[in-house]
Amino acid sequence: MNKKIEKVLNNQIEKEASSSHLYLSMASWVESKGLNGTAKFLYTHSDEERFHMLKLIKFVNERGGRADIPALKNPQKKFNSLESIFKKLLSHEILVTESINNVIDVCLQEKDYTTHNFMQWYVSEQLEE
Repeated sequence: MNKKIEKVLNNQIEKEASSSHLYLSMASWVESKGLNGTAKFLYTHSDEERFHMLKLIKFVNERGGRADIPALKNPQKKFNSLESIFKKLLSHEILVTESINNVIDVCLQEKDYTTHNFMQWYVSEQLEE
């Protein structure tokens, strides 16, 4: 695997893992406030982000690269309101989308059309987000 591609994919692995961790923290906070429906949504969202991370890890390793499992910073634990959670969720998803677009740019620069094709799933997924 091209080292430049491997580096940006490992960066994306970290972003997906951090997203999962952040959404898990959000879920715990809202659950402690008795907002069980929102907690369920956020727990599910956390699981989805973890799935996104695992999909990238397997792809990197299967293509002959080495996926790095990142150490994660502690996510934010306290939130001001439910509205602030959803604003943070939106801004975080925008950052993830920008990162995915960066991976696509590197794939095109490096003429790695296999990884470009693989990453189209993430592009579609971000449209859903």
